[in-house]
Amino acid sequence: MADETNPKRPLSEISHLFLSSVRDKQTGNAPKPVRKPPTPRPDISIDLTPEEFAQVFAEQEAAAQMASHRTAAPKVSAVIGTHLNGKLFDRVKEYASSLADQHGRVGLIEVDASEFRLMLFERNGVKSENDLATIEEFDTRLMTEALEELSWDVERWILLLPSPRTPEARALLRDVEHWVLLSTCDHDGVVAGYRTLKGLADLHRPRLSLALLDAHNEPEATKVFKKLSSVCQQFLNWPLESEPEVRAPENVTENLVLRCRATRDKAQIANAPQWDIVSTFLGKSKGTTTEIKETRVADIEIPAQEPVMSVEPKATAKQHIADVVIPQPVTAEPAPAVKIPVTVSMPSPAAVTIEPVAENNDVIDLPAGEVTPMSIVHAILQSCGGKLIECPVKPPTCPEASLAVGRDHRIVLVAVAKQGLSDLRAIGRGYQWLIENRGLVSMAMPQFSIDAHQLPQLRLLVDQSDMTAEILQPMLQASNVTVQAYRKLRWGGKTGLLLEAA
Repeated sequence: MADETNPKRPLSEISHLFLSSVRDKQTGNAPKPVRKPPTPRPDISIDLTPEEFAQVFAEQEAAAQMASHRTAAPKVSAVIGTHLNGKLFDRVKEYASSLADQHGRVGLIEVDASEFRLMLFERNGVKSENDLATIEEFDTRLMTEALEELSWDVERWILLLPSPRTPEARALLRDVEHWVLLSTCDHDGVVAGYRTLKGLADLHRPRLSLALLDAHNEPEATKVFKKLSSVCQQFLNWPLESEPEVRAPENVTENLVLRCRATRDKAQIANAPQWDIVSTFLGKSKGTTTEIKETRVADIEIPAQEPVMSVEPKATAKQHIADVVIPQPVTAEPAPAVKIPVTVSMPSPAAVTIEPVAENNDVIDLPAGEVTPMSIVHAILQSCGGKLIECPVKPPTCPEASLAVGRDHRIVLVAVAKQGLSDLRAIGRGYQWLIENRGLVSMAMPQFSIDAHQLPQLRLLVDQSDMTAEILQPMLQASNVTVQAYRKLRWGGKTGLLLEAA
C-alpha cells in the first residue's frame, strides 16, 4: 500500500526544498531578505529649475563644440620655393619652425616621385630617436594612418613639392587653397621667386602670402613685400598678403615621423601611391572627398522621354526636340501661329573630331617654289589666327612635323603625309613618342604651360588622292586624330593650299 502521506513530488520541488533547507541551515532560519523601494520624499522635486536646465544644455553645447573642433581638419598651405635650389628643404624647415613658435604644432608633408616624408615641429617638445621612421618602400597603410593620427594634434600643415611642374604635383597644387611664397630679400631672390610664381599662375589663383627669409630689419622686409606685391597685382592680377618674417627659434623641436623611399622597387615608383594618399588627405581638409570616375559613352543611360519625341531609324538618327512658335504680325484678324518642326542630328561618337573644319574650304598661301611638308606645316600654323603656337621642339622620328600648343594648353602634333603615305609610319612613331614623353616636353617648355594630363592631338594632312586609302580608316575614327585633305593650287604665279574636311 502506497504511503499517501508522502506522495511523489516533482524533481523541481525537491531541488527547491533541498536548496531552501541548505539556506535555512546557513542562516539559522533567519527571515528572507525583502527588497524595499525608496521612500518617497514629497519635499524634493525631480523637475529641473531654469538655471539647472540652462546649465545642462550649456554643457551639451560645449561638448558638441569640442567634438566639432576635434574633427575639423587643420589648415594646409603649399610652399612655393623651387627657386631656392639646393637649400629648399632647409629653408622650409626654418619656415615650419617659425610657424610652430607662433601657432603650436606644425606638420610637414614632403612628397615626390620616389619619396614621402612626414615631420612634426612643436614648441618645447622632446627630441625622439625613431629608428623605424625610415622604410625602403611605400607602405600605404602606414602613410595613411600617420597622416590621420597627426591630424588630431597638428594645428597647421605645410605641403612641400620639390618638383611642382610634374603632372601629379600640379594636381595637388590645384587642391590647396593657400600658397606661401618663400623668398630671400636680395634682388636675385625676388626675381627668381616672381618667375617661379609666374610659371605656376596658370593652375589657379588661391590665396597667396609671402614669407621672407634673411630679413635684416622690418623696413627692408616691407620694401621687398611692396615690390613683389605690386608686380603680382600688375602683371598677374594676383593679390599678395604678408606673413611675419621667418625667424628660426631655439625652443622648437623637429621630429621625423615617417619617411618612405622606393629607390629599389621600380614597380612602386610606377604605381606611386603617395600622390593618391595626399590627394585624399587634402580633400578631407577641405571637407570634400574627391573621386575620379571614368565614364564611357556606352555607360551613359538616356532616360525615356515623352511620346512627343520621335526618332527616325536612319544611319544618322534625328530626334524631334520641340516646335518653334513664330508669332505673326497682329492684323485685323489675327493669323494663327506657324509651327516649324526643329530636328537635331545626333552623330555617332566615332564621327566626332576635336577641331571641326569650317563649312567653306580654306585656301592658304604658300611661298612660291617651296611646296614641302615643312613649309605646309609652317603655313598652316600661321593661318590659325593665334589658336596654335608653334614650339621649338621637334619629334625625333619626323623632323618635318611641328609641335604646337592650343588655347586649352593641349599639345598638338601637326604633320603632313607625303603622296602615297610613305612616311605615315614615321609620323605614327612621332605621335607615340609625344604621348609617352608629354610630361618631359611640358617641363622643357614651361613658358607654354602645357597640360600634360590631356592626351596629345594629331592633326594630319594628306593628299586628296590618298583619302580613300584603307590605312586611314582607323585614324578617321580616333577621337584624338584629325585628318584633313589638301590640294595644291597655282594661279597667277602664286601657290596655294586648299584644305578640305576629312
